[in-house]
Amino acid sequence: MAHRETGMTLLEVMVALAIFSTAALALMNTISVSSNYTGRLGDVLRASWVAENVIAEAHLASNRFSEQPQEGTVKMGGQMWLWRTQAVKDADGASKNQVTVYIPEEKTRPLATLTDASVWSSDE
Repeated sequence: MAHRETGMTLLEVMVALAIFSTAALALMNTISVSSNYTGRLGDVLRASWVAENVIAEAHLASNRFSEQPQEGTVKMGGQMWLWRTQAVKDADGASKNQVTVYIPEEKTRPLATLTDASVWSSDE
């Protein structure tokens, strides 16, 4: 009677490790990308709050933004934010207040842009 060894060969172990490591790398990549998007989403949310605050302050002061961009900074959530205001015209020619918010180090990539729903004609 022949005695047969049971177990895995070295080749089977190597194939199983290759499959496991590929799956683990894919999972780690997914977690990394998800983490980056979650952090960025928090920045976008805070930037939109900054834009809403600037618009609200303009409403309270009955302020219309200049056609020339105006900039300012504010600290919110432990971070500095750069905002830029400007009057923009819609398709009907009516002016609207618009706020764009950036992280100061990334002035070329706006995180949030908010256009006020209130409009006024150019003759007011």
